[in-house]
Amino acid sequence: MNRHHDPDGHEAELAEALRTCATEPVHIPGAIQPSGGLISFDADLTMVRQVSANLGTLLGIPVEHALRSSPAALLGSDLLKRITRELDERSKVPGTLRACLGTEAQGFHVTPYRSGTRVVVELEPLPAEDEPRLLSVLNRWLATVREAATPDQLLEWLVEEIRDLTGFDRVLIYRFDERWNGSVTAESRGDGIGSFLGHHFPASDIPPQVRALYDRNCLRSIPDAAAAAVPLVPDNDPVDATPLDLSLGVLRAVSPIHQEYLANMDVASALSVALHDEDEERLGALLSCHALATPHRLSPGVRDTVRALVQITVPQLRLLRTRTESQLMQKVQVSRELLHQSHERWIDPDLIVAQRGEEWLDLFAADGMALVHRAHQGIRGSVPDKPSLNAMVAWLSARPQAPGAWYSHCLKETPLAAWHGPSSGLLAVPLPIDTAQPSWLLLFRDEEIETRRWAGLPQMHIASRGEHSVLAPRRSFAEWQEKVRDHCRVWRHSERRAACDLAENLAALIASHEIHLLNARLHEVNERLERLASLDSLTGVWNRYHIEQTLEKEIASATRYGRNFALLLLDVDHFKAVNDDHGHEIGDKALVTLVARLNTMLREADRLGRWGGEEFVVVATGTTARGAQELAERLRQRVAESHFEEVGPITVSIGVAACRPGDTVKTLVKRADQAMYRAKRLGRNGVYSVD
Repeated sequence: MNRHHDPDGHEAELAEALRTCATEPVHIPGAIQPSGGLISFDADLTMVRQVSANLGTLLGIPVEHALRSSPAALLGSDLLKRITRELDERSKVPGTLRACLGTEAQGFHVTPYRSGTRVVVELEPLPAEDEPRLLSVLNRWLATVREAATPDQLLEWLVEEIRDLTGFDRVLIYRFDERWNGSVTAESRGDGIGSFLGHHFPASDIPPQVRALYDRNCLRSIPDAAAAAVPLVPDNDPVDATPLDLSLGVLRAVSPIHQEYLANMDVASALSVALHDEDEERLGALLSCHALATPHRLSPGVRDTVRALVQITVPQLRLLRTRTESQLMQKVQVSRELLHQSHERWIDPDLIVAQRGEEWLDLFAADGMALVHRAHQGIRGSVPDKPSLNAMVAWLSARPQAPGAWYSHCLKETPLAAWHGPSSGLLAVPLPIDTAQPSWLLLFRDEEIETRRWAGLPQMHIASRGEHSVLAPRRSFAEWQEKVRDHCRVWRHSERRAACDLAENLAALIASHEIHLLNARLHEVNERLERLASLDSLTGVWNRYHIEQTLEKEIASATRYGRNFALLLLDVDHFKAVNDDHGHEIGDKALVTLVARLNTMLREADRLGRWGGEEFVVVATGTTARGAQELAERLRQRVAESHFEEVGPITVSIGVAACRPGDTVKTLVKRADQAMYRAKRLGRNGVYSVD
């Protein structure tokens, strides 16, 4: 039962409960669910180490006899050979087989996988009836996903499709925020079933070690949430005392805490499948299925079809989100082009914001903006007063510099709280201009009052387990409403990236103007500013502004003289994971090393530039489409064969587009960008040419 705490000791006890929860060994329970059986072998499949206590019921072979039997006697030599071939494929996701086993020649769904020094084989009885419609379900879904116009629409279709296929009472999509709190964003439910749509769940409901399991095994099946676990026999492996890791299987026993949680939620059966975000493959959401009144066991075939439906959906979700992001980036690009049309008179931030401020407020759904350069400020919309802006800029500039944007959805919870004025959120991007007084693009959002619906009070309950304090499952999931104030609408990743792109363009524009104004006065200053306008400050190669100028000249030469040239657009695969795992300083060092590797493979006539973030371009002059593709393949191979010190191996995806008659910078870059994304969709670490 829950304990009562004095105020002084509660925080320490809560901290202990969180630590205990985070280290609960849910991947090594020493038991399985009773919906199947398990046999653990040595790595070479020559000796039986452990079996589940229910093996006699499943196969008609007593446990004691099974432990003394040879693997061939238990499974048959033919199945052993098939298992060996399956394990040799070295796939991260265990494959599945079908076989008839035991004294009754019962049909089983067989899942083999390696676990440390052992091979685990899970056995699930197959239903007597055939399942011929599953392939037609997948074929129909392959056609359906292409028709979705938005990610939300696609997820709504997915939950409907899976509830229709499985017969669960409720199917929902559970989306994680940046702090691992969850919210239900799509739902399909039967008549009379309570809704969780729009409800929020605290991060403690799915603790870190459970989320980590979804990174190893995207599916979790619990056919009977109240069923007692079946222990392994013997308790410990007689050769390897390490507890058996069951992360990759489907039969892993359910934690008692999770069983209590499901019981409190009135869930009799559950099935969850992970949806991972792109880039760093972060767990972004869960498809969660519930049966409420009685346990609802899916056949292995239906369960695997659910997993396949989700796996088909995830790339299409990424494509739809990329399309939305591309549209925003294109609008920023158009805005930059319009800005440059009258650049001779636009070095003053106030003039720039007066000309384009309203357009940018609409583009970023912001309520106010400020462009700060040296002692000058260009202001539009709802922003803090000038002294507060100066204080904000001083605080931002004093922080250790890190690439990208600084942002907050609740300024009241940050050191900027004293100066936030009418604004609740801020997206701040430094302009990469080397001046004594840093320059910033600041976008503000006002408070957006939200009535947040929680599935039960979002409180952490503490219970005792022996000498330790642990988090106890919540007892109630009745709706509880909370009015959230002082927060703005979330700054999306695409908005942050687009703001960085705009800031880089503004920096290049301002730097270019300063060169123009100072050229006649001070040659040394002129040279320094010209480098800033032309070269990327981190890698020393051409920046985006200079590359675009070069492309305009090359297109003009190609039109006039018929000279060949091509554009290579290169993106580092999974680079966000490098920054997250090693830090931005190591990530920057890897980019510098990457540029050095690429330069060794280029001709004097080729030009390398940084397009932004981890994207680079190569302008290959006097090169045909075929020659450009061969160059791209050499670059890809050179990078893949390189070692990047702390980071290890890095790969790149490269899109190739040769210049065509009538091309503009925009059309040429667009084709290269499409080719690069095609290379990523084909598995990354590849080259794709549109010509």
